[in-house]
Amino acid sequence: MSEDAELLRRYAVEHSEAAFTELIRRHVDLVYSAALRLVNGDVHRAQDVTQQVFTEFARQAKRLVRHPPRSAGFTRRRGWLPCAPFAPSSDAAPANRRQPP
Repeated sequence: MSEDAELLRRYAVEHSEAAFTELIRRHVDLVYSAALRLVNGDVHRAQDVTQQVFTEFARQAKRLVRHPPRSAGFTRRRGWLPCAPFAPSSDAAPANRRQPP
């Protein structure tokens, strides 16, 4: 079990806030940079998306422990966490799209 998977397990099973805080510390830059690209550099919207991602991550923790993604891990390059900014930001993204003339 990877160290990240163990931290997630501790959060999901033992309700360890320290474990979740460590996961956030490790991965916030990755999630924020993906969100920032998605919302075309809007810092405030990227911060909102990042917060939504980690809120959903906390909500899904038990499920992710029981049924990890098929990829190498939830925090690896193609795992759940790096892809997560693209789901919650769907509410924010339309404002960045160009309107037809």
